[in-house]
Parts: sequence; C-alpha cells; structure tokens
Amino acid sequence: MLALSAVILMVIEARKYNLRFVWLYIVGSFFIAVSVMFPLFLIARELRLRTADVPRLGRTDTILLAVVAVLTLALTIRIDMG
Repeated sequence: MLALSAVILMVIEARKYNLRFVWLYIVGSFFIAVSVMFPLFLIARELRLRTADVPRLGRTDTILLAVVAVLTLALTIRIDMG
C-alpha cells in the first residue's frame, strides 16, 4: 500500500513540477525497490522546484494511476486470500 501512495504522489508531483520520465521511477520502484526509487524521485523533484510551472494531470496519467491502483488492490486481495 505504501507503493501505491508513493506512485500517486510521484505522478502528481511530476506533473506539477514538469519532471520527465516519472513512469521510469515507478517501474523502477516495482523492479528495484520503492525505498531506492522514491528518494531518487524526491531528489529530482527538489532540483526542479525552483523553476516550477503548475500543469494538471493528463488523461494518460489518470488512466495509468487507476490501473496501478487496481493492480495493487488485486495483488493485495490475492495475497490476503492465500
């Protein structure tokens, strides 16, 4: 569940501060570890904070966030059911 929260935060913040390649951080979080990729994302975010415009989330981001949320929920239910 932490990964889901981190993914949502990463996408929203990436669009807010116009960070590139946010989905690479997300894929890296699942293949490497959230504890590695999330701090790397936060470093990239901090470096970009000074020159920030505030665009909104796009349709693709919203759809992909929904897909990640559903997959995380399905995996959680599968693990809990045994």
